[in-house]
Amino acid sequence: MNLLPEKEKEILKKGLKIRFIITALILLTSSFVVGAVMLLPGHFLAKGYALETELESYSNEGNSQEILKLPTEIDSKLKFFQSQTSSVSSIGTLVEVLSYKPSGITINSLSFLRDQPREEKVGTVVLIAGVARDRNVLVSFENALTGSGSFSSVALPVSSLTKEKNLPFSVNIFIEQK
Repeated sequence: MNLLPEKEKEILKKGLKIRFIITALILLTSSFVVGAVMLLPGHFLAKGYALETELESYSNEGNSQEILKLPTEIDSKLKFFQSQTSSVSSIGTLVEVLSYKPSGITINSLSFLRDQPREEKVGTVVLIAGVARDRNVLVSFENALTGSGSFSSVALPVSSLTKEKNLPFSVNIFIEQK
């Protein structure tokens, strides 16, 4: 039989809950501290091993010689790669095509197809698409490209000359590989 009033019982229950929560938090904190202390020796051993291997790599003279040889090795590989690639430069071709472009021509797209066969020759095909102000400007652009002598062939389809003004066109340029 409990002779305490209800208010006192509530206060005792509340105190009991608070003591239980405090005890649980103390146990949880102490387990984290013990766990962290247990991890410290492994951490220090790993850090010492990493430092030791780093010092060995710096003291190894052969390793530094390999590092010093890297620029010459990369240079020789780049020269080999450049000698194996096509002699037609995309940027150079683009600059040359744009140098012959009259003011009435708007180029919308330009694409390069390398190693394309054409008439028993292999080379780069440049496809130019755009809009010309009128037929005369388009024909003068084709004549300038043909007359340049830089391109093996320049083809302007007849279908590009169907309208009088604002002609959509496509020009196929073939550059033979040497």
